[in-house]
Parts: sequence; C-alpha cells; structure tokens
Amino acid sequence: MKKTKFYGILTLAAGLLLVSSCDDDILTENPSNFLTPDALLVDTKGAETYLIGAYDAVQPIVSSGGNGKDGWGIHWGTVAADEVVFPPWAGDRKFIYQHQLTPSNGVVRSIWENLYVALNRINSTIDRIEAMNEDEIDNESKSKFVAEAKFLRSMVLFSLVSTYENIPLLTSETTDLESVEVSQATPEETYNFIIQDLQQAASVLPEEQGGGRATKGAAKALLGKVYLQMSGFPLNQTDKLASAETVLKEVMDSGVYDLLPNYREVFDLNNEQSVEMVYSIGMDGPARGEGGLLSTFYGPNGNVNNGGGWGTCFINHSFEASYDREDVRLFNNIAKHNANDATPEEGFSDPETHTVNMNNWRGWKWHAEKPNSYPNDTPFDNPYIRYADVLLMYAEALNGQGKLTQADLDITINRLRARARMTDDAVPDMVVGSQDDNATELLEERRKELCFEGWRRNDLIRFGVYHEAISGITQGGPNAGDPGPEFQDFEIRWPIPQSELDINPNLVQNPGY
Repeated sequence: MKKTKFYGILTLAAGLLLVSSCDDDILTENPSNFLTPDALLVDTKGAETYLIGAYDAVQPIVSSGGNGKDGWGIHWGTVAADEVVFPPWAGDRKFIYQHQLTPSNGVVRSIWENLYVALNRINSTIDRIEAMNEDEIDNESKSKFVAEAKFLRSMVLFSLVSTYENIPLLTSETTDLESVEVSQATPEETYNFIIQDLQQAASVLPEEQGGGRATKGAAKALLGKVYLQMSGFPLNQTDKLASAETVLKEVMDSGVYDLLPNYREVFDLNNEQSVEMVYSIGMDGPARGEGGLLSTFYGPNGNVNNGGGWGTCFINHSFEASYDREDVRLFNNIAKHNANDATPEEGFSDPETHTVNMNNWRGWKWHAEKPNSYPNDTPFDNPYIRYADVLLMYAEALNGQGKLTQADLDITINRLRARARMTDDAVPDMVVGSQDDNATELLEERRKELCFEGWRRNDLIRFGVYHEAISGITQGGPNAGDPGPEFQDFEIRWPIPQSELDINPNLVQNPGY
C-alpha cells in the first residue's frame, strides 16, 4: 500500500520553513534549504511544501516522542481513563491519572501549547495559500490544499475543545504569539466552526484512502465523531445523532474502506495505510525527530531494544478481565511476557511466555521488532480514525435514536467480533436489547477494539459514565492510588494552564480550578 509520511518543521513565529524529506514522490527537498513563506509560496509546488508542514504540525494530537512533545491522545485519552493505571513514580502523568490536576501541571500546559502552535501553523497554511493568485496556483490545487488544511485544523480544535472546553477560537494566523490577548469561545461556537470546516473539506477532498493525506471519507468520519461528541456532555445536543448517522453511513457506502481480515495486521509497521485506515498521523523514527511512542510507551516489560516498553503505565485489571479468553484482541493488546525472553510472535501465541506478574502487565498493540533501536522514537503511524471506529460510531448513532436493529449490529459490531474470534464458540455475537443495555455493550466494545488509540476518555464522557468508570479502578500493585475518590465533577474538563492566564488577562479559568 502506497504510504506518505510527512516531515518538516515550520517555525511560523520566526517566519522560516525547514523542509526535510517526504516518502514516495510527493516532495523531495534539500533539508538545508531555509525559505521564508513569501519566497516559497510562489507556485503549486511551494504551496504543497507549506501544506506538508501543516501535516507535520498535528503529530502532538496523538503520541509524539522523537520531537519531545507530549501527546494529547495518550494523556487525555488513555492516561486519564480506565485502560491503564500509573505508579507513584510517574511524574505529572501520575497526577493526570489520579485526577489531582492543578493549572500548573507541566503536561497539561505542554499539550495546550503544542496544540496552539499546531493551530497557528495550520492557520498560516490556510491564510497564505488562500491569498495566492491564479498566476501562482491553479484553483483546483488551491481548493484542495486549503480543504486538507481545514481538516487538520478541525483535528486540533476538536482536541482543544474536548479537553479544555472554553478555549480561544483562533481562526487566522498569529505572527506575534506573545501579545495575543483573546477571549474564549463557548464550546458550541467552537464545535460549529469545526462542523463548517469539515463540511467544506468533505465537499472538495477526493474519495480515496489517501495514503496519509486528508480525504472526503476522513472529513466525513471526523464530522460523525464530532456530531456524536456534541450529543453528550457538555452540549447534550441529541439532535446531532441523526446527523452522525447520515454522514457515517456515507463513509460506509463509499466502498473505499473495509476491515482487514486479521486484527493484528492493522497495527503492523508494514501495513500502516491499509483499507481499514480512514486517517492516521504519520510518524517516522528513530533519529528523525518525527517518531512517536507507540510500541514503547505501550510495550511489554523488558529492554526497549528487545522490543520492550519503557512506559510507566500498567494494565487496568478489570480491562483485561473484560475480554473473552479467546479474543485475539486480548493477546494482541495486552503483554504478559518479558520482551527479553520472547519475540513478539512468541509473546502473542505462546502462553508459556506469559510469566509477568499481573500487576506488571502492559499495553501492547504495536509490536516492535526485536532487536530495534527505537527507544522513545518509534516509526509506527498513529491511527486517528479506523473503519472499525466508523462501524462502532454508526451503531452508537442508531442506538442513541432508539432505532438500532439486529441487522445493524450484524453489519457493524458483529463483524468486529467475528474477526476477533479465535475459536468458533468465542466472542459471541451481540444481540439487540434495551437502549441502555446496548449502550453499555457498545461502549465496552469500543474499549476492546480501540484501546490505546486515544478516544477512551471522550467515549466515557459522551456516554455519561466517566466518573463511574474511573471509580471502578480499584487496583493494588504499582498503583499511585485509585482516581475515583479524588474526582470532582469540575475535573471532567482540564484547567486552563496558569502560564496562559498570566499572559492573557482575557482568559477565565474553568470552574473549580
């Protein structure tokens, strides 16, 4: 499968662009070339080069390692949910897990800063390419590049509004970041702007898998995810469920995407842009400054060079217990072996290698080769939306409207369960029940299928069971303390970083902090 990975660092505040290599034939530039945007944006090739920087900018949405940035998906989506637990020595991550956050938490501040830097880079891309004239770029290329950038902007804004809720809605480039004094938008204003961007992008982008580029299906799938999130806290706009149903069905009917027959293949390094990948965020490592944390932050005990992990997170026992014992996802997603003693294949298939104490089980979805030189700088692309997620979201949208049927389950959830089944009588099909029972089962299926992909906290909040879920973490071993007793209702959102309040008097702290 043809694959595109995006490299290149845009430093917008300084007005400079450093372009490094890009896989395949999209771009190949001398990494020693420094160009101002004005010198670059004179033709279609220069505009595409500038757009590549916007793709690079979204890496902190997921798990960034090689570039030293904290990933939103890891910390908001997984650390602060019920898939993993954290030990007392886990630093700021421990306080995220425990729900003991203050506005001065370093990771909370870093994620805010990284996302706003990304937003400014993308806004610059949109503004500057839109300003190019017909002598510099043809209208078709211009429209497509701007649509791609609007999809990327929607990703960043969705992360920000999901996490901090009341955020400055910056929709154009800022060239002097230190003097920005803007007020916050309401969550509804931000969500409506995201919808506008995604609808415009979907109307322009091509209907294809994309190989790492934004497409019509990616824009529609993210739009469906946004509609679903709006149906829950804090907006509770249940009318958006019908909109989600419509747009997600369009993705399903496009014929572009499908499930791979083997769950494990989805996360194989050599199979990153398969027909199951609606959109993924490109990473490349080691030693390129473009690597991620997948397979090492989530990885088995043992030396990293032997395919092991260094992350300080361990598996929540109740998460492991939720799997059918013959579910392929159990063995693919949870490591019970030591990487020093077994290869990835042995760790997956040979129970005799499962010698690690249950308190030290780790997440394990992307299986690093043995040996490797990854440390915290791995080459695995980060899935953002998979076709499996589209099927799950479609079933959720139907159930939320009280119209989920057994036929709907059979073309969505039960397809996932059939793939997960290691023996004929394992992982039984889901049978339609009451609306509440369906919701409980759909949410649990999302955790089994999509664990460590960064969506769990959004899911729990949307389904209205966030406090219930984290209160269910009662675990000994290397645990910094159960988060449930620490949780207060206002912590369903994160605080605005104190450093931002100090420099912008127009910002108001979220209630409770």
